[in-house]
Amino acid sequence: MGLPLELISLLESESDLFTAYLSTLSEEDWLRPSACDGWNVLHVVAHVTGQDFSLRIRRGLSGDISPPHGSPAVEDHDEDRFAEVIFERAFSTAEAFGSNLLTELSSRLDDSIEVFKSVSGDQWGTLCYWPPGPETIQTMLEMRISELTMHAWDVRSELEPDYHLSPLSVHVLCDTVPRAIRRSFRPDPEIDSALRYRFNLIDLSDKSQDVIVTSDGCYLEANSIESLRATFSCKAESYVLIMYGRLKMKNALDLGLLKCEDGPEFAMEFGNRFIGG
Repeated sequence: MGLPLELISLLESESDLFTAYLSTLSEEDWLRPSACDGWNVLHVVAHVTGQDFSLRIRRGLSGDISPPHGSPAVEDHDEDRFAEVIFERAFSTAEAFGSNLLTELSSRLDDSIEVFKSVSGDQWGTLCYWPPGPETIQTMLEMRISELTMHAWDVRSELEPDYHLSPLSVHVLCDTVPRAIRRSFRPDPEIDSALRYRFNLIDLSDKSQDVIVTSDGCYLEANSIESLRATFSCKAESYVLIMYGRLKMKNALDLGLLKCEDGPEFAMEFGNRFIGG
C-alpha cells in the first residue's frame, strides 16, 4: 500500500463508509461519548470536518507554504498549544455548523478527494504548510486517511464493540505511526542508554518495527540485531491502536491482543512510559 491512486481510492471508500454510517445515527447517538477523552461523537466529527487539507494543498501547488490566515508560523509552533487548539476547535466547529455538520463533512471530504485526484505524478513531493513543519502532498494524503479512519474508529468502536479498522487502513496507519508518536513518551532523564522495544506484527510482518525510547523522546527503526529491552507480538490493528493511544498495554494483555516474550512487567513498563499518539 502506498501508491497515490490506491491511497485516493482508500480515502474515497472510507469517506463513503463513514458518512453513510453517520447518517444512520440518532440524535442521542451524536451525544454519546467517543473513544477520545473529552469529546462525544459530535465533537469527533467536527474535528474531522474542521481539517482543511484542500486549502493547504492548493496553496502548496501554487508554491505557497506560508501559514493560511489564522494559522501559526512554523517557527512559532508549540506542540502543547497545537493540541489545545485542536481540542478547542472541535467545539467551535460543532457550534458553527450545527445540524449541517454532516453535510459540511461530506462536502469537505469530497473536495479533498478531488484535490488529490488533480495532483500529477511529479507533484506528490510538493511541500504544503503544516503547523509543525511543511509536509509533502503524499504525506498529507496519508494523514487524511489516518485522521479519517482513526476517528471513525473513535466513533464506531464505542457504538459497535466489535468494530474493526479495515485491513487497508491498518496498512496505511502502520506507516503513519512515526508521526503519531512524536509526543508519545514521557521524558525520562534517568534513561542513560536507548531502550529498544520490538513489535512483531503477526499478520503484517513487513511492518514490524522497533520502538526506540530515549531520555527525551522516541523514534522507530526497522528490526535490527541491537539488544532488545522486550519483544511484543500482536496483530497490526492492535499495534496501531496501541501506538495511537487507543489501546492500553494492560488491556491488550488482558484481552489476549498482545503477548510479551519477556514477561508482562515489560509491557507494563512500556505502557507506563507511553502517553499516547
